[in-house]
Amino acid sequence: MKFLKDLLTHEGKYGRKSIMLFVAYIFMLLLGTFIVISDSVLNVEINRYAIDVFDTLNLFVLALAGITVTDKKIKNNTGG
Repeated sequence: MKFLKDLLTHEGKYGRKSIMLFVAYIFMLLLGTFIVISDSVLNVEINRYAIDVFDTLNLFVLALAGITVTDKKIKNNTGG
C-alpha cells in the first residue's frame, strides 16, 4: 500500500494527473485482457475500434506518465 501511496502522492498531496494515470492504466489493462480473451478463448473477432481505443489509451498513459515525471522533477529542482 505504501508503494501505491508514494506513486499517487507528491509531498503528501494526491495529484489529479497521478490519479488519472492510475485509472487509465487499470482500464487499459482490463481492455487489453478483454481483447485477448475474446480473440483467443471466445473465438469471436474483436472489433477494430476496440484495438484503436486500446492503442489510444496506451499513448495517453505514456504521455501522462512522462508529463507527471517531468513535473515532479521540475518541482524538486525549483523547490516548488
